[in-house]
Parts: sequence; structure tokens; C-alpha cells
Amino acid sequence: MSRFFDKDTRFTPLVADEKQKEDSHVITQANFICKNCGSDLVYSPISQDLLCRNCGNHYPVDTSEEPIREYDFKQAVHELARLRHNAPEEKRISVIHCPSCGAEFSFKKTEHAGECPYCATPVIAGTAEARFIIPRSLLPFRIEKKQASKIFDEWIGSRWFAPSSLKDHSKRDEKLVGIYLPYWTYDSQTYNQYRGQRGITYYDRQVYTTVVNGRRVQQVRMVPRIRWTPVAGQVNVHFDDVLIGATKTLPRTIIDHLQPWDLENLVPYSEQYISGFRSEIYQVTVDQGFLQAENVMERKIHQRIRYDIGGDHQRISAVNTDHENTTFKHVLLPVWSAAFKYNGKTYRYVINGRNGTIQGERPYSVIKIAVAVITAIAFMLALLFVMEQQGVFDAGASTGYIRINNY
Repeated sequence: MSRFFDKDTRFTPLVADEKQKEDSHVITQANFICKNCGSDLVYSPISQDLLCRNCGNHYPVDTSEEPIREYDFKQAVHELARLRHNAPEEKRISVIHCPSCGAEFSFKKTEHAGECPYCATPVIAGTAEARFIIPRSLLPFRIEKKQASKIFDEWIGSRWFAPSSLKDHSKRDEKLVGIYLPYWTYDSQTYNQYRGQRGITYYDRQVYTTVVNGRRVQQVRMVPRIRWTPVAGQVNVHFDDVLIGATKTLPRTIIDHLQPWDLENLVPYSEQYISGFRSEIYQVTVDQGFLQAENVMERKIHQRIRYDIGGDHQRISAVNTDHENTTFKHVLLPVWSAAFKYNGKTYRYVINGRNGTIQGERPYSVIKIAVAVITAIAFMLALLFVMEQQGVFDAGASTGYIRINNY
């Protein structure tokens, strides 16, 4: 992908100014108004622009020409340590003043964008009041709400081991909500010194005694062995955009499987893309996220080391990894999220707002699973019976072996 990495670009975290720290009612917020009728503008995934809810007028999104940059990770961690010492990052300015009806309300602790609960006006609060690092890029929604609902209906109807009544009785416990989830991406050049062993397979000739057609005979078989030799070396692996979810409101088993994301199409952050949607602030910090990224990188590094070792088998006894030129981005990615209730239990699901990939929780039918297992066992027993009747096992008893003697 195209990367904009400027080693001279200083990492400058944004924090609320002193006046904001003193007054919890002062908060940066935005909403967008139609010039024709004065109604709210929301971002439309279909037309990829701002749409008036009332008169239907369209307005282009004001986009920045500033390139999407990578920020130095080590410098960021050092700067964040200093800032956290002076001001706790978790301080939250929670009271929001609706620019339309004047009501005061609070978002959820993890969110910085949504709707006024009294007049449904889209409101976006600046993330600088809640976190040191603000998002600099995002992927806008492409899948609209009706498409997302259809994707869910098709998904729930295709679950083979779900209860038969699920499709008719599952009801959405809450409305389908479009949310921008926070993510970190990490780039890093790794230098990996390793020690291990290379295994080469060879075969030993082994004589053994068995019974064939009621007679004891000696036969020969070739037994595989592995010859191990010590090895050492270095592999260099570059990582680009290792993606780590920075939310804790959804399980990682769900959000990690929403890939692929077309990160090459990231656009500079604009609040206009968020109008009409919710948006979360990160709950996994940039240094915590990198620890998770290291686990992802380690798996690929081990794959490369095994390839470098070669042979038929590989053992890795030690790896020493150095990271250089490690950079990161804070991005927002779009999902549709909701839940449905079945037999009194709530199940969550999430849809990738770019390509429609869906991941979620669902109930299982014990009866269907049991029937499938019993059917599979019955089929295998029937197949074995037919093979035995046809003498397959007798014919194959001596296949691949050399008879030496019988007595």
C-alpha cells in the first residue's frame, strides 16, 4: 500500500486545554446543517457524501489533502509516559450540550459520537477531551443499513446447526447501529536471530512378525526416522499495517475476524464521515496494542524461520527479535452492530461496513448436532461393513510389505 512515513514528523498528542480541564461542561462538538432547509446532514454510504435528512440535498465531504502519516512508536510511548504523569489519560469530559435542542446529555464512556437522545441530532465530540491520541484517518461506510439487515437475515438463515425456529423467532434486541471502531496499525522492520535444529527424514528397514490368513509370517517395513542437526541464522521481516482492535466493548474473537479491511483506501479523518453514526474512543492504548501486534508478528517470524531452516522438519529453540523504525497509526473502521434475543439469551453480531463480512454469536441445536454425529457414525460403520464383505482388508494386509518366511 502507499505509505506516508516522515521520520521528521514529530508525534504531537492532543489534550484538552487548561480551561477545558477546569470546566467539565466545555467540550468540542460538531454537527452539520443543510444550507437549504436547516436540517441535519448525515453521511450517506450509498452516495458517499453528506445527505440532508429532510430535503434530500447532497453536499460533498470536505476532505483534507494532507497525506496519511505514520508516527514514531518509541517517541510516542516516551511522550505519553510524560503526559500521563502530568494528566491522567482516562479523564473524561462527559457532559455534552446539544447544538439543536439545547439539552445536556452524556455519551457512553467509550463513545465520542452519536445522537442526542431528545431530538436525534447527530453530535460529534472531539476525542482530544478523552484521549491523548486522536484518529488521523478512517475508512468511510460503504454498506448502508438496509444492506446490513439483509446480510444478517441471510447469515442467520444459513446456520446449519442453529435451531430450526431461530430464523422465525430471533428478534433484534436493539436497532442496528453504525459504529466506527478504533484500531491501531503498526509497521516495523524486524531483525531476528535464531537457533534451532533441522530435521531430515530417513527410513530404517524393520523386520516384524504378523499373522496373515491365519499363518504367522515375517514381513519388512520401512520405519521413518529423523536426523537432527543444529542450525543458526538470521531472518529480516518487514511488517506493514499489522491491525489491532483498540475496543473492549466487543470480543476479539469477533472483531479480529472482520478482515480483510481495504486499508489502502484510508482517507484523512473528517467529522463529516462520522455524522449520523456512533464512534468509539480507544480503550486499548497504543503500547498495549503493540504487545498484541508482537504476538501477530511472532507467528509470521516463526514461519519465516522454519522456511529458512529448511529440511523436512524444524525446531526453533531461541529467537532474539529487534524492532527498528516502528511506526503506528490510529484509525477508525466502520461496522454495523446489533444483537438478537433467542430463548431469553442475547447474541451479538457485527458486520464489516466496507465489504459485508459478518461475525457473531449464535445458538446451537443440540438435537441437530447429535443427529449429524449419529448419521456420520452410521455411515462409517456401513462403509466398513461393505469393505469387509468385499475383502478389502484381506487384500490390503500384505500390500507394501515383503514376506520373508512363514511357518
